[in-house]
Amino acid sequence: MSSLTERLADSRSVSTPSARLAIPSAGTVWRLMLGGAAGFGIWEVFAASFTAWAAGFPLQPPELVRSLFQHQLGIGIGLPLAELLHGLTGLLFYPLAYYVLSRALPQLRMPLAGWVWGVITYFIALGFFAPLAGQPFLLNNYPVLSLMSLVGHAIYGYVAALIFETLESRA
Repeated sequence: MSSLTERLADSRSVSTPSARLAIPSAGTVWRLMLGGAAGFGIWEVFAASFTAWAAGFPLQPPELVRSLFQHQLGIGIGLPLAELLHGLTGLLFYPLAYYVLSRALPQLRMPLAGWVWGVITYFIALGFFAPLAGQPFLLNNYPVLSLMSLVGHAIYGYVAALIFETLESRA
């Protein structure tokens, strides 16, 4: 009899797909942003230093943003706006997308979830946006730069997800 009671209790605690995909609370968004800030900070150091050592020059995502606006819309935007857009992507938009993905696929758990999300962000940046900005797919004309971008995005995804999931589990 107790096993039936336990199974009923367990069935009530299992969330439905719609419950997992609920709009995040303000606290959850804040924790997502904290994770994004940590990952973004590490990404920036990696892009400016380790990538420059390996490739001979740093990754410059704001230049990709500028090129995207020019190539697709014929609009020249300044470096400060491009920096802001890249920063918002790393601090808010990518973390929110991670939240949707990780809640839609709960079987994808840390640490794998963070690494997978980081690799997805690499493909979004260099597989989707780079060609739209007039650059080669995955920057395949600069294999070392592409590899460093992959590593940097993977680290970003892992750190952002790790910080968020750790803070969220304590909330």
